Amino acid sequence: MLYNPRVPDGSKVTREPGWLLLIHQIPPKPNYFRVKIWRRLQRLGAVGIKNSVYALPSSEQAHEDLNWVLREIVEGGGDASLVEARFVEGLSDDQVAEMFRSARDADYQAGLDASEALFDDALAASGDPRWAWTVTLTGMLSDLRAIYY
Repeated sequence: MLYNPRVPDGSKVTREPGWLLLIHQIPPKPNYFRVKIWRRLQRLGAVGIKNSVYALPSSEQAHEDLNWVLREIVEGGGDASLVEARFVEGLSDDQVAEMFRSARDADYQAGLDASEALFDDALAASGDPRWAWTVTLTGMLSDLRAIYY
């Protein structure tokens, strides 16, 4: 569920931080390390706000997940900070929330496309693709639900 800020009397300022931001600087070499961190952030459902700044709605699970990524970056020779924040100017909470929705919509569409291809392949190979298709689709949907905010 997306963070829904409490905004008193039409004020722009929220009372509680609603986002966790991972701000990092990763050494340019080795390339695989940058890709590894990027993939891990994608798996968590984090969205890129700026170069090297990723956001997740604030929760205990998100804090734990991003803290693990932070440690991995530091152990790999990089630098990182985890920040609780709220958007006041520039991007709004609604705009960041829409970034999450757009990313998940793209993930769902990719999952549907992959499941349709799997179904077609299984149908061509065995004539009864239902079991493999159901298992694969269930797994993909479970993964997507875990990062849907």
